[in-house]
Amino acid sequence: MRSLIKPISVVIALCSTMAVKADTVSELEQLVNKWLQIENQNSELNTHWLDQKNSMEQTLTLLNAEQQQLSQLNQRRQENTSELTQKREQLVTKQAELEKDQQQLNEQLAGISQQLLSLQVQLPPPLLTSWKNAGDLANPQLNTTDKLQTALKMLEFLLEFQQRISIHEMAIKHPDGQDIWVKQLYLGAAQAWFVSEDLSYVGIGFASDLGWQWKFDASINAEQVALGIAVQQKKRAADWVTLPILSYASNIQKGTK
Repeated sequence: MRSLIKPISVVIALCSTMAVKADTVSELEQLVNKWLQIENQNSELNTHWLDQKNSMEQTLTLLNAEQQQLSQLNQRRQENTSELTQKREQLVTKQAELEKDQQQLNEQLAGISQQLLSLQVQLPPPLLTSWKNAGDLANPQLNTTDKLQTALKMLEFLLEFQQRISIHEMAIKHPDGQDIWVKQLYLGAAQAWFVSEDLSYVGIGFASDLGWQWKFDASINAEQVALGIAVQQKKRAADWVTLPILSYASNIQKGTK
């Protein structure tokens, strides 16, 4: 009986050992599988991290480039803003200067216009007609440009008339009331002589404080006036002409006061 029990014990012991070994192998297999899973997960994590790292580096590169562009744009904007501010200040200064010049021009033009208007009454009739055709400086609707052009045209007419001898014809009222048609010889804008076709009437014209004046004066040599007109019109050869000058007009003005 005793001999039978021992083998059975050995078998049980062997089975127990084998069971232990089997459990150990199973645990090892589980550990290996877990380790492999962990390694796979780690490899996947590393791969994912590398992908994420590359993507993040590209994103960071793009962000840096965008930031650099934004910085450059901001710098240019600041420079443009500064330049615009400077140009705006220059324009404001220029505008102020132009407004000041415009005001000075208006003041000077107003003074010139007033002088020209007061001078009109002293102009010889032909020149006065040219001035009236040039424009009306007293018209309040004239803008600065039109008024300036009108004034310049009047001054041009005056200079042209002043620098030449001119011939005109018109009717002059005689002291007895009748209108006498005469030819006129103008020496500039301050002195003139006139004579009728039949030499019956002769006289002088001049500018005075009372305006342009015509004076009939039989003491003036009518033939000399007619000769001066004929020479100027090239109907006669050049010749000496003796005519009274402005001192005559001055004496008349003094005599009328």
